[in-house]
Amino acid sequence: MSRYVGEGRFPFACTVIARHGQVAYSDFTGKRDVEAGTDFEIDTIVRIFSMTKPVTSVALMMLYEEGLVRLDDPVEAFLPEFASRSVLRAGATSLDHVDPAKERPTLHQLLTHQSGLTYDFNGGLLGEAYVERAISFAPSSGGLAAVVKRLSGLPLLFEPGTCWSYSVSSNVIGRIVEVVSGKPLDRFFRERIFEP
Repeated sequence: MSRYVGEGRFPFACTVIARHGQVAYSDFTGKRDVEAGTDFEIDTIVRIFSMTKPVTSVALMMLYEEGLVRLDDPVEAFLPEFASRSVLRAGATSLDHVDPAKERPTLHQLLTHQSGLTYDFNGGLLGEAYVERAISFAPSSGGLAAVVKRLSGLPLLFEPGTCWSYSVSSNVIGRIVEVVSGKPLDRFFRERIFEP
């Protein structure tokens, strides 16, 4: 990690290894603010990007435990805009080169990144379409509901359940948590997970 920081790949890195509930190793290096030259410290607060995925999954599983969702439920049961999904054909050169999906994506497939969704940085025709349609979950993107709605208008990368692709599936789970709970996702996180 020190080498990555030294090479300029990351502004800072913090590594913690825990075993049986005890910290066995921790180290940090780099700058929390490169421009100001402020060092990263062990108590520096940082945004956790992909670590929101397990928190979002916990939220869905809480709803599962309460009997409000089933893992084999189709996504469209909560987000009707996901009905009538299409799948991009292999070698497609246009977003019109699609076939109807044989299977409907399920909550289980969202949880396991087998839904057919992808990320813009995975590239290809669909990755470019994600960029063009602003499939971004940044605060300036218009909110979770709006982005998921835009996402629903694009084809899937592959037939649900047939492949794995790191994707925006967890973001869609977040929207489902909002729909089922009737609460914005940040409020659900705070009230049901973080505060307890």
